[in-house]
Amino acid sequence: MPVCFGISFTKTFLNQGSSLVHVYTDGSVSVTTGGIEMGQGVSSNMIAIVAHSFGIGHERVRCNSTNTSRIANISPSAASATSDLNGNATINACDEILSGMKEVAARKLGGGADDISIENGVVHLKGSPTELLWDQLVLETYFSRVQLMAHGFYTPSGLHYDFTKKNNHPFHYYTYGTCVIETTVDCLRGNYTIDSARLVHDLGRGIIRSVDLGQVEGGLAQGIGWVTLEDLAYNDDGRLVSHALSTYKAPDADFLPDDIQVKFLKNADNPGGPLGSKAVGEPPFMYGIGAFFAIQRAIDAFRPQIPDVVVSPMTPERVLMSLYDSSAVKIAKSAAAS
Repeated sequence: MPVCFGISFTKTFLNQGSSLVHVYTDGSVSVTTGGIEMGQGVSSNMIAIVAHSFGIGHERVRCNSTNTSRIANISPSAASATSDLNGNATINACDEILSGMKEVAARKLGGGADDISIENGVVHLKGSPTELLWDQLVLETYFSRVQLMAHGFYTPSGLHYDFTKKNNHPFHYYTYGTCVIETTVDCLRGNYTIDSARLVHDLGRGIIRSVDLGQVEGGLAQGIGWVTLEDLAYNDDGRLVSHALSTYKAPDADFLPDDIQVKFLKNADNPGGPLGSKAVGEPPFMYGIGAFFAIQRAIDAFRPQIPDVVVSPMTPERVLMSLYDSSAVKIAKSAAAS
């Protein structure tokens, strides 16, 4: 299953993010964005971005919960764009604070602001460490009456989409990857197992590997469930009958393949993403579609003379119906009833 997934809202006005960053006189930092943390790791990403931008440890940074009194007019946390939009806005806010801090450091150490950098909490002058530490520079900046807070805003340039026109540029960039899924189909009963999934994903320069890996594996699991188990069933009156977990089957750990191998492209870079990263929320979901085609190929090998009837999700019942013609299915049903 190959994937080429465009990253951005096709409603162009939604492609905007904001971030509020405060540096406190004790050297700690807080960041607030419009991104909603729902388990996808956006808060962890914002902490990592702030720590990288300031050259300090992650333990100094706290990510506040989203609140419209601090960040207004937020875009939905969707379209895989949350870390991109809010992360770049956070970098802009950090850069604004850093510009003032570097001016203060340059006056104290000599040289120009462009000669100042911060690594591991130590201020460097022309690439060499000095005795000036992050905590001391923060206090020096405060005593110099230079701002230690900033509101950052970001929107990717050049985006436009009008469905009535032919020439559009709806996406900031694309995420790529491919996944090979192997299945085993029981051609007597219609049951199947997902044996393995091996995929390569273009992540750019990922921010936090464990977060990205969880997103890829979680997206794969969701995609496999979408095309195999998660069936919306309605009765003759149009009422949804698969309305609870007892009737709506979602994949669990036992259903997923024991062999999942994920590789990220090395030395990839994405100038449009924060710290060179690429979005990782929704694109891996599409890899799960490979399970559908793997099951279908097994069915084709068993009964090549019967044309495919493409129906998703490919539940065990549908697999059984696909394995045999209508007369064979009737015989099987009557045998089971007796």
